[in-house]
Amino acid sequence: MIKLFFFLLFFISFSSYSQDKQNLVIGKNYFGKTINEKEICDLVAFTSRPEVSQGIEKIVRRSGLKQNFYVMECPNTDNCFAATRNGERLIVYDPAFMNKINNVTKTDWAALSILAHEIGHHLQGHTIKHGGSEHEKELEADEFSGFVMYQMGAKLKEAQSAIFNLTSDYATSTHPPRPQRLKAIERGYSNAKELYPDLVKKPESQQEKRVEPPKVVSEKIEDEIVIEKVRIEPERKKGCINGNCSEGFGIAINGKTTERYEGLWRLGKRHGIGKEFFKDGKKKYEGSFANGVYNGQGTLYFLSGEKYEGNFFNGKMHGSKSTFYMKNGDRIIVDFIDNKKEGKAKVIYWGGAEGVKFYRNDVEIR
Repeated sequence: MIKLFFFLLFFISFSSYSQDKQNLVIGKNYFGKTINEKEICDLVAFTSRPEVSQGIEKIVRRSGLKQNFYVMECPNTDNCFAATRNGERLIVYDPAFMNKINNVTKTDWAALSILAHEIGHHLQGHTIKHGGSEHEKELEADEFSGFVMYQMGAKLKEAQSAIFNLTSDYATSTHPPRPQRLKAIERGYSNAKELYPDLVKKPESQQEKRVEPPKVVSEKIEDEIVIEKVRIEPERKKGCINGNCSEGFGIAINGKTTERYEGLWRLGKRHGIGKEFFKDGKKKYEGSFANGVYNGQGTLYFLSGEKYEGNFFNGKMHGSKSTFYMKNGDRIIVDFIDNKKEGKAKVIYWGGAEGVKFYRNDVEIR
């Protein structure tokens, strides 16, 4: 069923506008380049494939709102976008581009999640007028996507697959960085799970037929959960245990430390957004990797209960204005150089009072 939706769209920036019939539909594609109506196709006739319309109907129905846009196929765009032209809202997609999503994400859910993202822009009124925070609107659409994907039966990793694989760690003028977008999807997913805790326990085909969700988890589903835990949690074989640990998304167990990594890989090394867990299952690190080590923005968790949020370079805490959370609740905002606090620091004590400290080579100086 879900495979029908590989022809669904990938996304760009949330909206485009025109003021009269002579104006062009202008927007920003996924890579930030301007889209011009004359360069793509004639947006007069609204035509779309049946399977696309069916996918849209399923997504919109779960929002509780009515469809307020047209959907049309537009070949040779090598992308897809939500736009407003002469007062008519559109979602335009190139079927050939959908195959790229299939090849990169290797999951049936990626195209649906992107479709939900674009629909979210229209249903939330983002394409009505100019103004407002571009980043905020993108995160709202991401949250809507996560909300819908839970209801349709996707796992969180599947709902995040397109953003995980196809976006950047760095913000642009129109889009937030990947970590913020992943968190927005997770937020929407969690909200739906809280409202509809039993939906994920049954396949979508059964969800469509029932009047009320079941209140008891079936033995079959419980068995499936146990099997998954046995396959993924500690006493498993080591090395790559799930996915693609060469190019793409994969899960691997370190042969020496038995710590687990879940995230992106490139040339057999951890590269991109990922998570690392201690051997007892507690989270150790979440953020950006490059060439197998921490690089870029991330959060490092210590077994002592302390935490570091900031930039990393070649596996070390290294960046200005980073925040170190003490076990007692105090926060230290200071520069880090090669894992060490350095220079003037702002201290925010647990009770709310603020102070100043000075560090040299990670040692407080008075």
